[in-house]
Amino acid sequence: MPRPVLSRQDPGNHSQPGSRAGTGGALPACRRRAGESRGGRTHPSLGQARYTRAGVRDACRCGRPPSRPGCGSARSPEFSTGNRAPRAALTAAHVEEQSMPADRKRVDVSVLGAGAAGLAAARDLSQAGLRVTVIEARPRIGGRILTRHDPRSPVPLELGAEFVHGEAPETLSVAQAAGLTVIELPATRELATAGHFSQLGDLWGDVQRMNKELARRVAKRGKDFPVSEYLESARLPPLRRKLLRGFVEGFYAARPERLSAKSLGEEAASDGGGEPSAGERDETQFRILNGGDALMQWLRDGLDPERAEVRLSTVAHAIRWKRGQVAVVCRGGDGAAGESTVHARAVVIALPAAVLKAGALGFEPALPAKQRALAGIETGHVLKIVLRFRHAFWENPEFLKERRGNSNADTGRLNFLHAPGAEIPTWWTSLPVRAPLLTGWVGGVTAETLLAEEPASRLERGLVALSDVMAVPRRELEENLDDWASHDWRADPFARGAYSYIGVGGSDAPRALGRPVEGTLFFAGEATDGEQIGTVAGALGSGRRAARELLRATS
Repeated sequence: MPRPVLSRQDPGNHSQPGSRAGTGGALPACRRRAGESRGGRTHPSLGQARYTRAGVRDACRCGRPPSRPGCGSARSPEFSTGNRAPRAALTAAHVEEQSMPADRKRVDVSVLGAGAAGLAAARDLSQAGLRVTVIEARPRIGGRILTRHDPRSPVPLELGAEFVHGEAPETLSVAQAAGLTVIELPATRELATAGHFSQLGDLWGDVQRMNKELARRVAKRGKDFPVSEYLESARLPPLRRKLLRGFVEGFYAARPERLSAKSLGEEAASDGGGEPSAGERDETQFRILNGGDALMQWLRDGLDPERAEVRLSTVAHAIRWKRGQVAVVCRGGDGAAGESTVHARAVVIALPAAVLKAGALGFEPALPAKQRALAGIETGHVLKIVLRFRHAFWENPEFLKERRGNSNADTGRLNFLHAPGAEIPTWWTSLPVRAPLLTGWVGGVTAETLLAEEPASRLERGLVALSDVMAVPRRELEENLDDWASHDWRADPFARGAYSYIGVGGSDAPRALGRPVEGTLFFAGEATDGEQIGTVAGALGSGRRAARELLRATS
């Protein structure tokens, strides 16, 4: 009997032999069958929804949602696809077999972290001819992208990053180069109130208007302030106030009393002045149908095997450095005794801000400027729970008709559902793919409270919340529940939280954190990208930026 991929509480730091969990085993690229058009075909679970291989559109325009900063005016440079055949997933056993110089302890560059930022940097550096050692604490690549593949589900289960927000060229260009399938999500969002579903309205427009008002208030005061002050003092209808607070806590995973008003105001400024049109206010979201781990595996497969290696289950805990020389002191991630040291000319540090802020990586000599920068960056916390049911009861036409009524009956299948005030206020289905999956999401203080409980208690609270939101008896939900999965990123010692946001007074912190030190220490990760902080696109872009800086400094 095969072991189910879904688990009651996903540990995230191990993988099962033979599975495509965590380590990102070789994934199909959804290649076309004979006679299929390149423009797209109908997926068996998609109904009439269309999807395309290797990207949604031929070129990425900067149609970004107001809730996330701009992607810049130009596309990011294309990744080289290389001409090597893809390899199988890298395991600890494979590491020792990689073709590397005889002196494995001395390389050109060490890269700390095999998440999106670290792999993007390592790929560019190894293809530029440098010898690279990637040091990863986990027994898998991917960082805060954690994908589980379940043969009973037509879509991968994403326990970490899931969506591409807007047409982010940094992410979509990689997916295109990797030949992955990117699907566009429907834009429909509904409001759940006392068992009644209604169309949510223009949430993105409300967010844009809030951000513009924050920019105006910051300019008037001449200094930053917490977003909570606006949410408490603004003259807003009660429902809109709840929705905006829920958005701040959910999308940014932030505590409003710590989130920088200036940072959100700068998002509004980056989108230009005036009232945005529907096209400019594009809340389009995408998923990678192959799974986020396929993106990470493609980056890893692009490392030059003659010049690069990835060391898994290896924790870097100290860096001793001087200009042009770095010694990275490591120990086994599984608690193995003894230390090893990797010597390099430079290092790219692509670890989560919360890990650096906690002092898990020591620097000799110390870096007080980086500590000051980290003080301006906060880490958000999220509870994300994926529930798989035996039957997708929300697709029953009678179920929807009872809750939508006649005035809202033609909205289509359920997509996103928002329930302001509920303990878990945001739920979504797997549309446009049809699967018996529901994902619940809550951020901010409520997430921190729930994460402090035992996994079984989180599941129970999730079912109670879903019962209230869907107006379905909790007992029925439990009887229909087949399995569930979640990952506690706050308790994960190699993440210590979900993703970053800018704290009050910290608008310059990402840039300061990302600034190189004496042409020897280079910093990457989503926390170093102020415009796309908290996103996979920000992580990818920062890794490539760090690689460019290093190549310039060492040329």
